[in-house]
Amino acid sequence: MLGEFLRQQDIAGGVLLVADADGEHLVAAGISNRESRREVSRDTRFYIASAGKMVVATAVLAYVEDGAIGLDAPVWPYIKSIKGIERLKNADLVTLRQLLNHTSGLAEYLDDKFVDATASFPSRQFSVADALSYAFDYPAQAAPGAEFEYTNTNYVLLGHILAVLGGSLTEALESKVFAPAGMNETTVGSPGGKVDLAHGYVDGEDVSAQGWASTLGDGPLVTTVGDMEKFAFALFRDGKLIGAAMLDQMLVGSALDRSYGLGMGIDGDVFGGWYGHAGSYDGFESDLRYYPKTQTLFVALLNGNVLDEDAVLLDRAAAWYFTR
Repeated sequence: MLGEFLRQQDIAGGVLLVADADGEHLVAAGISNRESRREVSRDTRFYIASAGKMVVATAVLAYVEDGAIGLDAPVWPYIKSIKGIERLKNADLVTLRQLLNHTSGLAEYLDDKFVDATASFPSRQFSVADALSYAFDYPAQAAPGAEFEYTNTNYVLLGHILAVLGGSLTEALESKVFAPAGMNETTVGSPGGKVDLAHGYVDGEDVSAQGWASTLGDGPLVTTVGDMEKFAFALFRDGKLIGAAMLDQMLVGSALDRSYGLGMGIDGDVFGGWYGHAGSYDGFESDLRYYPKTQTLFVALLNGNVLDEDAVLLDRAAAWYFTR
């Protein structure tokens, strides 16, 4: 299944994991590096783009549980030190919950100008202030709490808030997620030259540097399929990261969009309801789904981008698993 999908979508390599109470099924196919011809394996580390928002949100909610910050409190006291932040319209009005569930109405920083800037300097690690400057002075998309609009600006701010609470984004994620879940192969960003890194490709060109340099809260992680398995079961099944009451809040959509909770997608298919998040950036795609009724997890990590947006690997994987 995976090899055929990679060939159809012209993707260099990938890994697919299905795990349940009886164990796991894992298949890796293709190559992680076209130059060295290194094959993808369970240990290959991929940039996962926006799928990392689940991890960032979980860490934030762990700090909420600790009483360090209020879920419905304005975030201005935690972000006002960002250089130029007063030029981000309505930043002084939004709450933590609105950032988490994308109802803040803030302008999007990740626009064509930002994409062009990263293409010109693909290894540059943007600071929070430098990234957000691409949203400065633009009108807000909506008043806070008025509309749902998936906006990466929200999670850049959440990454900054975690740094304020935990000393740095890395330290906060290590304390609240990586260590308790046992995620020993996950990092915020990653340097090039590591043999275990999957290189990302677009039209045959190696565009890995942009993903590896991403250290902002909207997509900061490089990880393995095994670590994503540890994260999912620690969060959804084992209660190692946040308590049941907080998890319940995470898994409920807002009145403005029932399909997105606090950093978590909420959806379903003929096999049942599921929670998860996908991620996509030049050269990399990731997807995670957890079906709570059967406690079944699906994770896919790819070092390329699909040609057909309707071709969803986890749809095929779920159909295979549930109709065996």
